[in-house]
Parts: sequence; structure tokens; C-alpha cells
Amino acid sequence: MNKGLNHRNRLPRASLFAARLACAAMLPLLLLLTACSTTPTPTPPAKTISFSEDIFARGFLPGKTYLDIKREDTDSDGQLEWVVFYRFDQVGGGGPVAALIYDVVLDPESQLPIVYPYKLRTPDQNYLAQDIPELSLVDIMKEDGHTRKELVFSTDSELVFFRLTRDPSGPPVDNPPLYHCIGFFRSDGGVHFNPENSRVTVTSRAGYERSQLVTRREFEPIADGYFLTNTTTLVSPVESRVDFPEGIPSTILDTPYPEKIVLAFYQTLGKSDAKPSLYEYLSTQAATELMQGKLRYGSPLPFTQIQRAIVQELSYYPTQEDSTSALVIAKVIFQPKEGAPSSLIEVRWRLIRVGTQWKMDYAEPG
Repeated sequence: MNKGLNHRNRLPRASLFAARLACAAMLPLLLLLTACSTTPTPTPPAKTISFSEDIFARGFLPGKTYLDIKREDTDSDGQLEWVVFYRFDQVGGGGPVAALIYDVVLDPESQLPIVYPYKLRTPDQNYLAQDIPELSLVDIMKEDGHTRKELVFSTDSELVFFRLTRDPSGPPVDNPPLYHCIGFFRSDGGVHFNPENSRVTVTSRAGYERSQLVTRREFEPIADGYFLTNTTTLVSPVESRVDFPEGIPSTILDTPYPEKIVLAFYQTLGKSDAKPSLYEYLSTQAATELMQGKLRYGSPLPFTQIQRAIVQELSYYPTQEDSTSALVIAKVIFQPKEGAPSSLIEVRWRLIRVGTQWKMDYAEPG
């Protein structure tokens, strides 16, 4: 009976082989699941320097927040430096922006290469910009025998210029600064740099809020940049003028502000195809006198010989909606088509209201 029972409990050879085959097939899966449940291999540390993690995040520069980095050849040695922008003295999520330049140099003591920081110092500890500025390299000073370019940091309202003060291959020291500030401009009305002639235009809206005019001052560099020698005082502007923010408006004749009529008249001088024409700013009598060459408008030359007129100052007595006359005082320089410009000439204009429009009637005797 036992023999028969044991015989019945045995698995057939084919079934036993299939069971062993199934166990063998599951073994790799079990090994894979075991491997997945173990702790992953840690990522090896980075082999490069991260300015955001290795310098700023470690507290080496307390109170400063890393913003961005640019690679530029700031010292014209054929190698790229690191220009690191950071925020300091933060107010909420904002705050002023400053920058450092890191360069690989040879340590004079160990004779080994090191990464050395150079500060970009602005006048009176001012900040570089409110936002991350654009950086361009422009040959502004044009030194004989050198092709070093100046650093130009720019936003819509800020322009800062730096110049290399010595050969960068010397010992790594930053006192006196390797990068010296040679120009600093800031204006809420806007700043603009023309790399073709290195001219800086600074726009301000102060003083002409009623009529929404602006003043523009233009600067050109001298021997030491845009500052007077050994100072942080800006050089005198090569030109200063009152201007429209975006050119003479197409609806200028309907303006309620007589000072804008006077400015448009002088800006139209020298432009034969201007619209409105020169005559449209004048009363009937004044237009006739201009046509006859008898109108007094300050110029020592006939209007046909004037290339342009530059209004440097513009003042007025306030008017009301029901005013029928106005007095506007303009200080103008006239540039002839040939020869030197005139001196600054003051012209006191009387304007009258014709219908709904202001017209220039006559200039008071000087």
C-alpha cells in the first residue's frame, strides 16, 4: 500500500523539469528586484567650479545672491574670463546689481595657476545696475599700439564704462584696480550709447512734465574717458537740447501747450519737406514776414541758409484753457549750412490763439 501511495504522489518527470525551468527563469528577475531595492550609488562630485554653488551658496559672500555669469575676453588677452553678476542689499526680491571678474592667473609665490577676482568699482560705491546689464566690448579710447577694448555695461537707464589700467599678465593685484571706471551714466528717461562714435545720450524728463518734453545731453570721451582727469565729474556735454521724446507729433498743431509749437518751429528749420511746414506754426502776418525775409526769429542768417536750430532752453508762463495769448522764451543755437554755429540767442515769442490752435505771432525786441 505504501509503495502504491508513494508512486501516486510523485510528479511525472516532465512536470518536474518544467518546475525547475520556471525557477531558473525567475532567478534573474529576483536578482533585479533585489538590486533595485538597494541604495543607489552616489553621484560623484563635480569636477568643475560652480560660482553659484561653490562660492555664493557656501556663504563666502554673505548677503549677496548669484544672478548670472558671462564669458568674455575682458582684458583682451585672447582668453575668456568669468563676469559674475550678483545682487546685494536686497529689498524683497529686488535690489542693486554688482559684478566681479574672475581670471585664471599665475600666483607669484607658488607659480601655480589660481582663479583671481577683480572688483568693478563704480564712483561713490554706487551700484552697477538695477537689473542684469548687457555687456559689450568696444574700442573707445583707441590707444596707439594697443587693441584693448573697454567694457560697456548697459541697461535702458544705465551705462557704465571700465578701462583696463595695466598689462593683465602682471602679478594678480587689484589695488589699484585693474578695471577702472571711466564713465557712469544713469537716468530714468533713458541712456543710449553709439559705438560708432562713442557718444552717450542722456535723456531726462525733469522740468517739462506739463508738455512731456525731454532734455537730451550728449557726451563724448576725452583723454581719461567721460570723466574729467582724476575726478568722477562728467565732462561737459558736447550738445544739450530740448526735444520731443519721439519726434514732432503728427498732431502738433492741435497741442494745448504753446511751448511745443515754438520747439516744433525751430526743429523744422532747415527741413524743406517737413510736415507740418514751417509756415503752419505762424500767424498769417508772421508767415508773410517769413516769406519776405522780414521775420525776426533770432537767427543772424536767412532761414534758407540754416542747417538746423538747437533749442537749449525753453521756458514759458503758464496758460489756461481760455487764454488767448502766451509768452514762450527759447534759447537757441543756429547751425548754418557752412561755417561755425551761432552763439546762444534768446528769443521771446508772443503767441496768439487762432481758433483752437496756437500760432507764433512775433518775437519781442531783444
